Amino acid sequence: MTLQLPTHNGIHSQKSTNSFTISEQKEQLENLLYQKVQQGEDISPCIEALYYLASKQTTEDQLQVMWAEVVRERSTFNSLQRVIITAFAILGMIAFFNGAFARVKPSAAANPPAVQAH
Repeated sequence: MTLQLPTHNGIHSQKSTNSFTISEQKEQLENLLYQKVQQGEDISPCIEALYYLASKQTTEDQLQVMWAEVVRERSTFNSLQRVIITAFAILGMIAFFNGAFARVKPSAAANPPAVQAH
């Protein structure tokens, strides 16, 4: 798609619309619309293009908001996942050490003999 841009000397240059931001495209269309109104030409294609760019901008804004929500949800999920993994790791260590210490029986030599009173 090419866009004919008006210049001050009346010569039109053609540039790809991909090289312009939406706001630049809207500005160029508004300028073209103003010139067509002054010359008494049909302005309906310019108005349709402006409506298209406005809806395209709205769609892009909505996509950015949705993407931000996805990133925020993904971050929350990752944080929750780390907390759960850490909790299970701690519970596993507690269970392991509890089992290890329960198997160890105190030796008789480690305890001093009981003193009996006569």
